[in-house]
Amino acid sequence: MAVAPQPSAGPAAKKRGKLPLIVVCLVGISAGAGLPMVVNVPALLGKKVEAKPKPKHDHNTVAIPFGDVVVNLAEDRMNRYLRMKIALKVDEEEEKAAILLVTKHKAALKSKLISYLSGKSLKDVSGSVGVNKLQREILERFEDILYPDAESRLREVLFEEYVVQ
Repeated sequence: MAVAPQPSAGPAAKKRGKLPLIVVCLVGISAGAGLPMVVNVPALLGKKVEAKPKPKHDHNTVAIPFGDVVVNLAEDRMNRYLRMKIALKVDEEEEKAAILLVTKHKAALKSKLISYLSGKSLKDVSGSVGVNKLQREILERFEDILYPDAESRLREVLFEEYVVQ
């Protein structure tokens, strides 16, 4: 009785043998890369991990109404004006003191604001860049009057209404 020759393991059989090995390697690499996203690896290794400090939360703030201001802009050809309604943002615990200060110095604040804004052109007060710049500059002028020798308690100048015509 003659034994039939066995087919030799050719290149196709070798390729099929590598495929499971490649799949196992890829699964292992993926699991290793994803593990730190799910598991606290330093804690598993016995290392102490300091808690990250939480970012400082903005204090509870309130808006103190200041009122309306209308000024003519410095334009050569046309009469243009700016009308705005302003509020001042302060910390909640500073509200009463800030209201008293604003009430006491309201005439000086309004006068300084009118003289400052009257020198602005249409270009100066237009667009988001102009509005943001005005908010910062008004805040600085108000701080100079309300808190000349102390740290300012004002957080921000808010525009409740802003119209340029």
